[in-house]
Amino acid sequence: MTGYSLYMGSGPILFAGLAQGLSLGLSFVPLQLLALSTLPARIMSQGTAIRALMRMLGGSIGISILETQLVQNTQIVHSRLVEGLRPDNPLAQAPYLHAPFSLTDPSGIAALNAEVTRQAAMVSYNDDFALMMIVVIAALPVLLLIRPSRRQSVTAAAND
Repeated sequence: MTGYSLYMGSGPILFAGLAQGLSLGLSFVPLQLLALSTLPARIMSQGTAIRALMRMLGGSIGISILETQLVQNTQIVHSRLVEGLRPDNPLAQAPYLHAPFSLTDPSGIAALNAEVTRQAAMVSYNDDFALMMIVVIAALPVLLLIRPSRRQSVTAAAND
């Protein structure tokens, strides 16, 4: 998703959505099993509730961080893109700056601002996707620390 652009078709979005939905669907059940497999039956309902609370809390904090990063990056990228849009810049004049964009007409300035905002938002979304990818890749080594519980080992040995 870090390669998304304003001019791409719907194919990459559909593929990414399908891949995310499939992988989330295939990962939630094993994660639930790993999280609750060592709990005694008498506290299983409390463990399930605490796990759901932690998942929701973690999701809320993660979304808040990503949204803050998105808004901040959009503002920073917008200001960087606007730096070159000055009347003394020959590349910001005709014939390089086509209609409806203009640095002198109010409607042209508004159109130019809308385009810069659109491009800044796209850059910021790509940066957020890259941040999410880095977090997931950094968390992958934690999977090596997961060991089967004694209960799973005893059950597996009894079934063999």
